[in-house]
Amino acid sequence: MSILRIAHRGAAGSRPELTRPAFAHALDLGVDMIELDVQLTADGELVVLHDRELGRTLAGSGPVRHRTLAELQALDAGSWFAPQWSDARVPSLDEVLEQTAGRAELNVEIKSPAPDWAATAAALVDLLERHGRLDATIISSFERGALDAVRAHAPAARLGVLWHTADLDRMWQAAAALAAVAVHPLWGLVDAAFVAAARAQGRRVIVWTVNDPDAIAALAALGVDGIISDFPERLAGLRAS
Repeated sequence: MSILRIAHRGAAGSRPELTRPAFAHALDLGVDMIELDVQLTADGELVVLHDRELGRTLAGSGPVRHRTLAELQALDAGSWFAPQWSDARVPSLDEVLEQTAGRAELNVEIKSPAPDWAATAAALVDLLERHGRLDATIISSFERGALDAVRAHAPAARLGVLWHTADLDRMWQAAAALAAVAVHPLWGLVDAAFVAAARAQGRRVIVWTVNDPDAIAALAALGVDGIISDFPERLAGLRAS
């Protein structure tokens, strides 16, 4: 069984996260899938950005949802990582879909706050359908309401339930209610019993975010379906496993 090699926010360990250089490097490494985050902008576009507030990776301050896509793309998205990336900018999801077409699948995590869930779901489903990528994309979130909104717009969407606490019963319940194709737990929560439970339900197990080579090997031995890493080059040997 091959394991999906998934690049976290592009190649976030060696490039400024969620920028075209990060995605380009992940593609050059031959990953199977790229994990990324999206939010709705003030003008109804989907921007690829993790934090809801500016200031960490993107110069500026205030909520992302109060800015237009053009305003966000005018901001420096790379200097925080290293001076050489000062010209990096955040892309739109539309741009990333074009950049990755035919080269890698996507795992799109919804980061929009609750007031924007319905509009984000509608925009996301529409964009994926226009690109012919709905069937080749997993849409994930920690927020049940965000995934409910996607399911309401697209009965065929492939959903993944993100999880980070030991209360696994609630995770399994959400996955069943949503007819999710996968659960995406924090990697330390996963053991043989977890994988067996997922198999019994017909769900895939995609773990995040795993950077230690020994942990990658241990999870591969357990039979997980995908591993998300900041350093996708460390996943290179999984194809032969």
